[in-house]
Amino acid sequence: MVVPKEILTDYKELYEKANRLVEEESRSDPPTDPFRSHYKARDVLEDLKKQLDDQLVNVEASEDDGGQDDLCYRSLLAFVCRDLGRIYIYTEEQSQGEKMLNRCMELVTPLKERPEGIIPYIGAINELSIVLASKEEYKKGLDILIEAETGYEKFKASGLQPLAIKDVFNPPESEQECPVAGPKELESLYTLVSFYMAQMYGHLGEPEKSAKCCHRTLHRQLEYKSYDAIDFALNTATLSQFYIGEERFEEARHHLAAATLIMAEYEAHMLEPEMSEQQRQEVAETFKHRYADVARCWAKYGLYLMHTSKLRLMRDEDDEAKNLEKIMRNLRLAEAQQSRFPGLDLTACENRISCEYCLTFDDAKLVFHFVNEWLDIAKDYYKAENEATEYSKIIQDYAEAYEHIAFFEENPENQAKMQKRRAKYLEDLLDLLDPIFYLKICRECWYGAGTAHAAVLDVRLDIIRATSTPSPEEIKKVNQSCMKAIKHFESYVKSYLAKPQSEEWRSNMDVQEQRHMLYAHFHIGRIYYKLISAHPLQQLEQLANCHTYYKRFDAGCQLHKEAAEPLQGEIGVVREMLQLLPLKINTVKARLG
Repeated sequence: MVVPKEILTDYKELYEKANRLVEEESRSDPPTDPFRSHYKARDVLEDLKKQLDDQLVNVEASEDDGGQDDLCYRSLLAFVCRDLGRIYIYTEEQSQGEKMLNRCMELVTPLKERPEGIIPYIGAINELSIVLASKEEYKKGLDILIEAETGYEKFKASGLQPLAIKDVFNPPESEQECPVAGPKELESLYTLVSFYMAQMYGHLGEPEKSAKCCHRTLHRQLEYKSYDAIDFALNTATLSQFYIGEERFEEARHHLAAATLIMAEYEAHMLEPEMSEQQRQEVAETFKHRYADVARCWAKYGLYLMHTSKLRLMRDEDDEAKNLEKIMRNLRLAEAQQSRFPGLDLTACENRISCEYCLTFDDAKLVFHFVNEWLDIAKDYYKAENEATEYSKIIQDYAEAYEHIAFFEENPENQAKMQKRRAKYLEDLLDLLDPIFYLKICRECWYGAGTAHAAVLDVRLDIIRATSTPSPEEIKKVNQSCMKAIKHFESYVKSYLAKPQSEEWRSNMDVQEQRHMLYAHFHIGRIYYKLISAHPLQQLEQLANCHTYYKRFDAGCQLHKEAAEPLQGEIGVVREMLQLLPLKINTVKARLG
């Protein structure tokens, strides 16, 4: 470039003045005038833009330097338009911001394969994609980001060195000298391209592509050491939840191990000698908070591993055939994406927990204890008195762990103990929460505690059936389980009634809520029938209650056909019972008199 050095120095001073206003002085702007420094920076850049516009016109008119001056002024003007676009958008003048970003694109699109053009080109696209996302134009945003990705790949293949604005202001003395800032800035911009593509794919309902872009973003942050440890750990742990949902446990475990390692490395040097006591407390508090969040993600990993293992063991051959295609697709995706962090040694962390399905109680027990260890860490941070909702979710996770491990336990008495422990977690939570403020959580607890006690009941009944003469103590235990289950299911049902003492359901229930409501009625009817009593009057009352709930279940199924679709087996049982119950009721009545 042959632009005189003194002219570049003048431009550089103006540009750096605007940059200082945005990066440093804006931090001191008063709440009553939050954009003060940005407005000043905008005025400085507008002045610089006018000078560059005028100079570009003069250079284009003379055309006596072979285009080198033209190239320099175009590049500088593009950088200035990009930054002005950012400022206008920040100060809530979006249309003017878009106008500036589009001007930048006009200037550098023809230069996107040149060192002077690639950085403002990709930078402007990133900013425009944010604008398009704010207007929910995700497809347009994705399309321009794909153009940026293509431009980046072509430029990298060319072997040329990109120029940041600092490099344009300070041209190398010789051709052998490499630009100082350009390569790092280009890689940082492309990392942002990956990040924004992940968001666009997410909004467009393509989670697999979104996950792939998320992993690439995280991988690049590690590669170029351009990450904040806490943010990286949280984002990596969050991405693991996608892999968990897809039953890609090896990849999920790998990402959680990465999050844990980065957090451990950060903890070792997060407190610096020059920090004040308050700063130390704030840093330590943030670390503990976010480590608890990673712990919860580990717990979800273990819970879902047990849950899916249980489902696999319950499936019949037809279900296995249906799932074959999903398994093969996941294998292809795993092979294609190679979603790993090769620069991290995660073996020790990964070896703490399996990524294979549980087949036996011993397999599941290891996962169960692993889940509880991480939940203990999470519960140490999230306390009931100041984080009631998050605390409740953790307690529900403990209960879920007991539900899953009970499935793998072969000893019926131990199964019953595990289900009772599950119920105890949920009942303790119900004692803590006010249903007025935490109705959703209370409903989940009522339903879960009801099913736990119903499971204990089934174990107790099996024990009784195995003996010819059950003891009074055994009968008492059966009836206690019955009444506890009924109590919780009835609380659940009442929470969905339009008015107290009415049978009408609330009108705003979705299909899933309707289905659970039907199941609750079915459970209550079934449990009333299983109560054991030697007194005809009590038997009559129990049979009448069973009949009432079965009738409501049947009526609900006819009214909510979509919700009742998976309940065909229960519907058949109930309709048969509705024919038998009047006969049984009459038999008991005859005994009375």
